[in-house]
Amino acid sequence: MRFLNSFLFALVLATTLSAKPRPNIVLMMVDDMGIGDTSAYLGQRLMPKSDPVVKTIVTPNLEKFSKQSLIFTDAHAGASMCSSSRYSLLTGRFGHRSYLKRQGWLPHGPNLPMIRRELATLPEMLQANGYRTTCVGKYHVGMAFDNGQGTPASDYYHADVDFTKPLLDGPTHHGFDRFFGVPGNTEDALDTEPRIYIRNDRWTFTDRKKMVMTGYRRHEGKLFTDPIWDLKQIGPVYLREVESTLKRASKEENPFFLYYVPNANHQQLWQEGRYAIPDSINGKPVKGASRMNDGTPAGERADMVLENDIAFGRVLELLRTLPDPRNPGHALIDNTLIIFTSDNGPNEGEKHKLSFQSGGLRGKKASITEGGLRVPFLLYWKGQFEGGRINRTHFSLTDLYATFARLLEHPLANQDAQDSYDVLDHWRGKAQSPDKRARLMFCHLGPPYVNDAMSIREGSEKIIVAGGVPEPGIKRGNRGSVVVKRYHDLHEDPGEAIETWSTGAEDSVERLSRKLLHVHNRGHARPLNAPSKKQLILDDGWHNLRNDLTGEIGFDFRLSGNQSITITHLGMWDDHAMDKAVRPATSPPNDNVLEHASIDGNDGRGLSSSHRIRLSADGEMLRQIELTADHPGALDGEFRYLALNKSVRLHPGLTYRLTMTSASDDEDQFHNPASYDGLSPITHPAFEILRSVYLRDDSLAPIPTYFNATPDYWKHRLPVGPTFKFE
Repeated sequence: MRFLNSFLFALVLATTLSAKPRPNIVLMMVDDMGIGDTSAYLGQRLMPKSDPVVKTIVTPNLEKFSKQSLIFTDAHAGASMCSSSRYSLLTGRFGHRSYLKRQGWLPHGPNLPMIRRELATLPEMLQANGYRTTCVGKYHVGMAFDNGQGTPASDYYHADVDFTKPLLDGPTHHGFDRFFGVPGNTEDALDTEPRIYIRNDRWTFTDRKKMVMTGYRRHEGKLFTDPIWDLKQIGPVYLREVESTLKRASKEENPFFLYYVPNANHQQLWQEGRYAIPDSINGKPVKGASRMNDGTPAGERADMVLENDIAFGRVLELLRTLPDPRNPGHALIDNTLIIFTSDNGPNEGEKHKLSFQSGGLRGKKASITEGGLRVPFLLYWKGQFEGGRINRTHFSLTDLYATFARLLEHPLANQDAQDSYDVLDHWRGKAQSPDKRARLMFCHLGPPYVNDAMSIREGSEKIIVAGGVPEPGIKRGNRGSVVVKRYHDLHEDPGEAIETWSTGAEDSVERLSRKLLHVHNRGHARPLNAPSKKQLILDDGWHNLRNDLTGEIGFDFRLSGNQSITITHLGMWDDHAMDKAVRPATSPPNDNVLEHASIDGNDGRGLSSSHRIRLSADGEMLRQIELTADHPGALDGEFRYLALNKSVRLHPGLTYRLTMTSASDDEDQFHNPASYDGLSPITHPAFEILRSVYLRDDSLAPIPTYFNATPDYWKHRLPVGPTFKFE
């Protein structure tokens, strides 16, 4: 009977989904808001053994909405700081994968875009499914402004920006049909971006002669500012734009995606204090109007929380009253999936103590502890996600990409959303077991860790890892090794209070350490699609190119499954004549020189030197071939292959080595084993890459890089050079 009920529920749900048009999606992600910042969580237990939340800011609209929606108690931002978290949501990649590795927010001054043009983003995926996409508010993953010469402006105070030119890179280049907002933070004492709104890819005020020079403290008189700019009115201005967006959507036949990202509750640090608070928004008082759940005044920051609550209430009001053009007789809310969440934990509270702002969790924004990462998450879709029910699924905002793709039956390519898991069944309550897939989190500013500290969590188990994995060359880091500082079972220790772990947890610590290194180094978390092509390297990735080693470069590997496999061809990657390294292989990477995809196409390929490709096992050579400029083998995509005179059978349980000879400056480049910010190569899931190797005079030698790498750094990585085909 229980099975029959589940089957009938699934059948009804599938029928409902197929009958309904694609849902509109409204995602409101506010800034720096903790779980304790909303009375929607008052009385809730964030973990089964944690104390209930007893102290919150009163948020009437969110509280009312929570009685209709699903309430998630274990949702996480993609990072503990804003830029990395937003990057993670928009790309479906973990927050540490971008070039921003020494901290989780873009530094003050001009920055290159964090999202590369070659990456498919969440809004681009939605566009491909017919959605009209709009972003209103704070973008904060980097924009490129034109300096008048068609290249990015670089002056710290943006004095070289040509305001009459369109952006070289911004939201409309990454999947948003429309954008209205600002590049990032607007703290007058810290941030130097012009105080001018951007609409789509254009500045809304362009007359430099009439701009006002504003700023605070060391920036006083240095910030280019629209004469009508009013820091207190950012929120109301955004809300008016959102109102226009929804009214326009009520007249269009396409489904819409609204990404509403206000600057509040971020501090402002300006002449009048830490926060810039409007007197009112949507006709309702804000300044001085916020209250704690005991009725006492809650303060200026809470006023900004209230500002967002009122704005969210207005969004719901419009969705309930505006007609749905795709479903006559119904309002937009009848087929709109609505999410309210935050980009990271609260910006107030204690860094290393339990804080009410984080719902009684340890830490705050910029902490690798739960208080910096766990965020409010309310989800509603009429007939699908509703009822005021608690959902304890552990997931992150990184997972929205794959989940929305599943909802729309959109197949993800292997290059897309590589760290994003589909959690739709867990949201629906249909999953057979709790979600224990590994999720990596990033960034902790200040002691006791280095800034690029990470955590990994599977189920309720979590370890915190000292710095030196995302940025192995960072000062006081561990040069690519996983050094565990803390272990917590959050079911037993939700406040992360236990500083040491018992002997009984050693196995868990070791397992999580291995998992973190594997997921981090191979470059993706989610299982990728098994391809029809029977070749080891399916995509060469974006890693930097090098041609500075003399000897043999390659990797150790083994079979992933229990079936033997026959190798039929050996081969190598063939660089394009126009492919160039972005920096010397032994030079430190920086935020201004980024990795990119290699050039496609057959024209321009060809070998300059001879290369021996050798397959061996336990020191015994199994097969080898030689490719030369005169006999380069057959080109298949970006790889050259030569059929073996006699195929060779590989067996489970054995370790194999594949190498290729190389000579420094022989003009035949290969991809460096390790990535800085680019996509890693994709290998066939039938094989597990164990480590990169470099042989000099037939002996293992360290692979030269820009720091003294530990052996862990080279695990699960391969140089894109030698490869093979199999059957």
